[in-house]
Amino acid sequence: MPNTVSYASRALTRCFVLFGLLLLCFLLLFVVYVWAEKQIDEANENRVISIALLQEFRQSSDELTQLALVAVASNDIRYKQRYDEILAVRDGLAPRSEQPTFWAMPEVQTSSEPLGRRRSLLTLMQDAGFTSAELTAVTTAKQRAEELIRIERQLMNRLELPGLTSTERQQLQQNSLFTLLSAEQLQLRTHIMQPLAEAFVQLNHRTEQRVQQSIHHAFWLRVAFMVTAFVLCLTLYRIRLLYQRLLGAPPSKLAVFLENFAQTQSYRPLRTQHIRPGSILGRLLATESRLHQQEQQQQLLISELQQQQQYLRALFDSLPLMVWFKDLQGRFLAVNRKFAEMLQLNVEQILGKSDADLFEPEQALQHISHDKDVLTMDQPDQLKRQLTLDGEARWLDVYKTPVYLNGHSLGVVGTARDVTVEHNAENQLRLSASVFTHAREGIMITNPEGLIIDVNQAFCQITGYSAEQAKNCTPRLLKSDRQDEHTYQQMWQVLHTQGYWAGEVWSRRANGEDYMQSMTISAVHDEQQKVQHYVGLLSDITQQHQQQQQLEKIALFDQLTGLPNRNALIQQLHQLLHVREKDEWLAIAYLDLDGFKEINDRHSHATGDKLLLQMAQKLRKQLATYETLARIGGDEFVLLLPAQTDCQQGCQRIEQLLSQIATPVQIDDWMLSVSASIGITFAPQPDAVDAEQLIRQADHAMYQAKQEGKNRYHLFDVDKARSMRGHQETLQDIRQALALEQFELFYQPKVNMRTGELIGSEALIRWRHPERGLVPPGLFLPAIEQHSLGVTLGYWVMERAIQQLAEWQQQGWALPVSVNISAYHLQQPDFVNRLQQLLRRYQQVSPALLQLEILETGALNDLSHVQAVMHACLRAGVSFALDDFGTGYSSLTYLKRLPAQVLKIDQSFVRDMLTDPDDLAILKGILVLAHEFKRDIVAEVWRPQNMAKRCWH
Repeated sequence: MPNTVSYASRALTRCFVLFGLLLLCFLLLFVVYVWAEKQIDEANENRVISIALLQEFRQSSDELTQLALVAVASNDIRYKQRYDEILAVRDGLAPRSEQPTFWAMPEVQTSSEPLGRRRSLLTLMQDAGFTSAELTAVTTAKQRAEELIRIERQLMNRLELPGLTSTERQQLQQNSLFTLLSAEQLQLRTHIMQPLAEAFVQLNHRTEQRVQQSIHHAFWLRVAFMVTAFVLCLTLYRIRLLYQRLLGAPPSKLAVFLENFAQTQSYRPLRTQHIRPGSILGRLLATESRLHQQEQQQQLLISELQQQQQYLRALFDSLPLMVWFKDLQGRFLAVNRKFAEMLQLNVEQILGKSDADLFEPEQALQHISHDKDVLTMDQPDQLKRQLTLDGEARWLDVYKTPVYLNGHSLGVVGTARDVTVEHNAENQLRLSASVFTHAREGIMITNPEGLIIDVNQAFCQITGYSAEQAKNCTPRLLKSDRQDEHTYQQMWQVLHTQGYWAGEVWSRRANGEDYMQSMTISAVHDEQQKVQHYVGLLSDITQQHQQQQQLEKIALFDQLTGLPNRNALIQQLHQLLHVREKDEWLAIAYLDLDGFKEINDRHSHATGDKLLLQMAQKLRKQLATYETLARIGGDEFVLLLPAQTDCQQGCQRIEQLLSQIATPVQIDDWMLSVSASIGITFAPQPDAVDAEQLIRQADHAMYQAKQEGKNRYHLFDVDKARSMRGHQETLQDIRQALALEQFELFYQPKVNMRTGELIGSEALIRWRHPERGLVPPGLFLPAIEQHSLGVTLGYWVMERAIQQLAEWQQQGWALPVSVNISAYHLQQPDFVNRLQQLLRRYQQVSPALLQLEILETGALNDLSHVQAVMHACLRAGVSFALDDFGTGYSSLTYLKRLPAQVLKIDQSFVRDMLTDPDDLAILKGILVLAHEFKRDIVAEVWRPQNMAKRCWH
């Protein structure tokens, strides 16, 4: 049996050569077949063009005869001109145009000749490939047609002879028509068509024969093309069989086998008896079988080695020491689990790395240096070294020794034991002894029964007792009479329950001197949580205590009078507000002395200070122990009067104090007299208020008392303050709404009631509140009527209205818009300038489309100024309307002085005009006034609240 692979390879090569030749033939046949199909199209096109040219010759002859008849019958020169045009195009004397040359010619391109070229019909026939016989027949027909053309031209020219009468011209037309329709002429036309018919028969036969020949050739080429394609497919199938025979299996199964083979998986895609031994797959199967046997032997050896390695690793990891082995280059070849846990890494993350990869540079350098010393000295070495890992210092007892195999050095093996606990314990003992000896705080150690067993030097310096005097005594050795027994009992109770106490106590030194002492006592427990010792830390803070008392006195009390100052007052007021009974009232009185400044200026400040001191003493005598008097600056005092049954009782107390203050006092040689203005407020209040707010309320009421004439008291009006606060909150909300663009403009239409025509609109502002919904203007505009915020909102409305005009104008609408302007806004000094700036910014909007409405009820304080502003706006093109006309108090004055073109009647007169005679009479009167003053009228139509007022948004 020949070698399967060699035989299949040679056969496959021959098939590929054959396939290439067949593919070349296939491509050549395809090109020739495409050329043959193109020849069919060219033959058909030539046939169509040739027939169309003959058709054109015949049609043109008929057209010429028809034009001659019409020209003779109508005596219209245009038909003769058309006759000449057709003849010139046919003979090549005029260019061919895009328009049909003849009346009844079909719209078919008769030749490939471009339009506009001067080519005779006979020349086009020659270009179309007419034979000599066909051209001879066409030439004969053309010669006979020329005779007919000559006769027709003579007949048409006879009608153009000058000097003919109407009768003669009619007679001549009849004769010419008889001639054109005579039998001779008909016979002559028949002679023209005979050679054309012969040429048509020859042409039709020739072109039909050419088309059939082209179709015949294309058919056989198509057959050859298909046969070649079939043979090509057979060759491909033969290649596939040879390829599969060479491989020994289908390519898909071979690919699966190779993939598994590459992954060292034992896989047989086909039965062994179906695979040729000499094929590629057969050889691969034999190779795979040998590799499989070798793999089984190798796996057996690996399993034994792994088992031994596991035994060694278990032994290695079970050691309580950290163990590692490094080669001569300092790379870790083996480490145990203890070493990896110290570095907080896995064993695999350490192997192959050096000290520089695992430790800080300084520590790595120390390890490398020690390894070199061990290898150089060729003997073991032991040392204690500090290692820092994640910011934590660890102390290790390290042992290293070189490793040899067959006399060659392999590296260094090392072990280490963590001795951090022992090292820290030693340091802690040394540190504790040093702290105990050198601490500046006194340290006292007692046994569980409270007997002192040791003290340090600072304790002796603070207390004056020596260590021998203090030992075997209790801490009561330091007891002072300033501290009661209850304090010591609480101290030991806390110490026994919590194990810790800290605080400040008075103590007594050995010489009997008392001092303030800061003390901390802690219980020290053993492992069974039993008390072993008590450790007390103490320090002398007498000086700090005295300084703190002095600072508190300065911070909380007035230096002149000794009364509480503002800070102490705030603290006391806070406390009273929290401890006040439910039905009790707290009165806060703010007192300012009347005339005190004049006494200071006349008698000196020293006299004024003495007066303040006596006034403080006098007021203090009038107060109960639970009542507070504070001086908060200058001649201003504040009184806190708790436990008042009602406001009237508090006011009565203030009246008593006013009479006491007005009593003259003796200062040196002078009898001085002052009065007081007092502001009073009470707590509680409907709204939550703090201490600072209550003092400010009393201060505000005190200023009211001074303005009312002094030597009196004034009660703070809570309701009025709430109203003012609410007004301020409303202003703030409107200012925020303007910044957040929560305002919107709605446009209410103005309609001519006679024609129904839309003649304008009025801009109406609404507030789209995020919580209250759509808020009408009556709920927020009154709050800003006389405020600068109302002016800002007014400019915003004008600008948005002009923007809307610009948008409508782009859409083709020229609809006027009226905007309401408050009296306060109109009287602003820069109103005209701001309006002109807006109009210049939107130059595309005509100023005549903007109308400003002024409330007739508005308080126009400076009518002359308003009149000047309106005239300036009129010059700029902006018109005015007088809103709510008839509801104000100076309507006739406004009509006379204000240049408003439109009067807007309030809806209160229009709503009931059909049922209320008075409203109707007022309406008629307003109409008469408008007519006399030449003003236009706009009436507000009343609508129910549930009907929409807006037209556009």
